[in-house]
Amino acid sequence: MRRLRTRLGWFGFGLSLFTLALCLSACSSGSSREAAHAATVRVTERDFRITVSPARVHSGSVRLLIHNRGPDTHELLIVRSSSANLPLRSDGLTVNEAALDGATAATMEGRGPGTVEELLVHLKPGRYELFCNMAGHYLGGMRTELVVS
Repeated sequence: MRRLRTRLGWFGFGLSLFTLALCLSACSSGSSREAAHAATVRVTERDFRITVSPARVHSGSVRLLIHNRGPDTHELLIVRSSSANLPLRSDGLTVNEAALDGATAATMEGRGPGTVEELLVHLKPGRYELFCNMAGHYLGGMRTELVVS
């Protein structure tokens, strides 16, 4: 009886691992399928400039390929906004991210020069501001627009 329980225990364990692997494979194939059909936008960050290509995409899944060409660390925030100017913090140098909480579509923490990051986001139609919020970068012109139709 003890040997039967042990065998059933290993069988149950193996079955659990198989089920988990099957679920993970189904989940990842859904996101990889979504990424395969996503529009690709190339984002280049340089000191005090961000460029996007193309500048217009259709709504839905959008794959951002973000390349930091330095020479400093840069971050990227993607905010849905109808205003040309975003609200600043009291320091006058950075955007007040708390005031944008509901409008923030995605963020990428600071990355060093030469890095390339991929970000998959789901965007609704509208105007999006992409910017770096390191001290003085937004005010220095490190922002651009992405239009989603």
